[in-house]
Amino acid sequence: MGRKGLSGRLGRGSHSTIRQDNGHSRRLRRAPIGALLQKGDAARRSDQGYERIGGKPVRSGHSLGIPRQPFGVRSDIHGRGAMKSFRFKLGILLAIVAGASLVSQFVYRNIVASLHESLFSSIGALESVHAAENLHAALHELLTTAILAGDSGVPGFREGYEAVRVRTRSAFATVTALIESGDDREGHFNPASEPGRIAELRRLFDDFLDEIDKSVSGVQADRTIHLGKARFLFDEIFGRHLSIQHGYHTARLESQKAGADAVNHKTDIFFFVQLGILALALCAAFVFSDRVLLRGFRAAERGAFLDGLTGLKNRKYLEGPAVAEISAMISANEPFSLIIADIDHFKRLNDTFGHQAGDAAIRETAERLRNGLRKSDTIIRYGGEEFLMILPGADKASAIATANKIRERLSMTEIALPAGERETVTASFGLVSFPEEGIGEYATLLKKADERLYSAKTGGRNRVAG
Repeated sequence: MGRKGLSGRLGRGSHSTIRQDNGHSRRLRRAPIGALLQKGDAARRSDQGYERIGGKPVRSGHSLGIPRQPFGVRSDIHGRGAMKSFRFKLGILLAIVAGASLVSQFVYRNIVASLHESLFSSIGALESVHAAENLHAALHELLTTAILAGDSGVPGFREGYEAVRVRTRSAFATVTALIESGDDREGHFNPASEPGRIAELRRLFDDFLDEIDKSVSGVQADRTIHLGKARFLFDEIFGRHLSIQHGYHTARLESQKAGADAVNHKTDIFFFVQLGILALALCAAFVFSDRVLLRGFRAAERGAFLDGLTGLKNRKYLEGPAVAEISAMISANEPFSLIIADIDHFKRLNDTFGHQAGDAAIRETAERLRNGLRKSDTIIRYGGEEFLMILPGADKASAIATANKIRERLSMTEIALPAGERETVTASFGLVSFPEEGIGEYATLLKKADERLYSAKTGGRNRVAG
């Protein structure tokens, strides 16, 4: 296609629009922006829209209520991106919490295991001490019984002696079993390091029993000799073995007390470390909720105000934040201008080149509008091919200059259409300024800008009316 513009190639066309963002054609009659509800005013304003009758754009008497229309599934791109970022950061926080919890459980398990081991080791040491004391008492009782046996002459005394002898052997077996088991986790005594000690202890014990038996069953003249040897063997058993074993037990118990103190100290340290981690986690949660959660929700909220096709603000923004912004400037008597732009012959463009070409024209027009405004200005796509621009601080002269600059750049630039064609698209502009117009109502300002857009359309299009 040549460079011939749509206004020249297609002639003066209808001012109605076709919605095609979602891929489906839906004929939409243009209604002026003045139909938007003024916040805080319950009454719906009405005005005249545009309708093609007999080939000319004329006023129609239908209500100015602008039908709501979806802008396609692309309108939630920013919201989804914000939620994706939120889920990622939330996952990191939960992973940190889960990791800290696992570490805590592992440390607590080690502490409990240490306490369990310390407790059972203490019980083992006490059992060893108790067994050694029982053996000492049994040896002493057996020796005393043997001494009394020769003096009493009481019938049946022999049976009592045998019972004591059995208890003594049982106590000795318990002691030797504990020594041989090597149940000394602190390493105070290792049977393998003293292999002859238990054998020596058994030999002394057997000799002791032998001398005691001889003192009980022998003649009176030999009793004193055997009892003397038994006393000597008793001292040997206790002095050379049981006293040493008592020393081992004492050292073992002291070690257990020190171990218990160490476990208690470790528990205290871990407790305070946990408190510190909890405090840091609370601070992190506060920072996360303040900087991430709220930021994510705000990003999602901002995404709800964006048009999916162009990335500009959408109708929801016009009916919400834009109302507050304009009303605040009116209340503060701050100057601003409103510009309404409408792509010329947009229906003909859709009918001739298809809906994808219409989308391309809307996107390119939005980009030209964005490039022609300041960062402080706001552009809103509020329906089809129509755009509203809010210029804070701009008087009428600067607003007209801005609109003409955008109009000229748009009319001098070809737009590449999806099928490869290149076309020139023009737009018409209507503007109003506050407080120069002497209008102090938001809805009336919008209506005035819309009327001037109508004048630009009926005056030949591709022009600015202000």
